Amino acid sequence: MASKSVRKPFRKYPDIVTISQVCEMLGISRNYAYALVKQGKLARLDLGRIIRVTKASVVELHEKSQYTTEDSPV
Repeated sequence: MASKSVRKPFRKYPDIVTISQVCEMLGISRNYAYALVKQGKLARLDLGRIIRVTKASVVELHEKSQYTTEDSPV
C-alpha cells in the first residue's frame, strides 16, 4: 500500500488517468509512458482506441522506483 507522502502529490488526479496525466505525474515522456503500458508496468484500461491508466498503478510504480533508487548504491 502506498504511503501518505507518496499519495499526496497525486491527490488532484482522478482514479483513471490519461497518458498525458501519467507523463505529468511521473515527469516522463509520452513515448516512455506508452512503453510502460506496453511492458505491463502500468494497469491499462482500453476504451476503444483510447488508453487510460489506473492512478493506483501509477502510485505503485512511483513508490517502487523510490525504493529502488534509495536502495541502490550510487
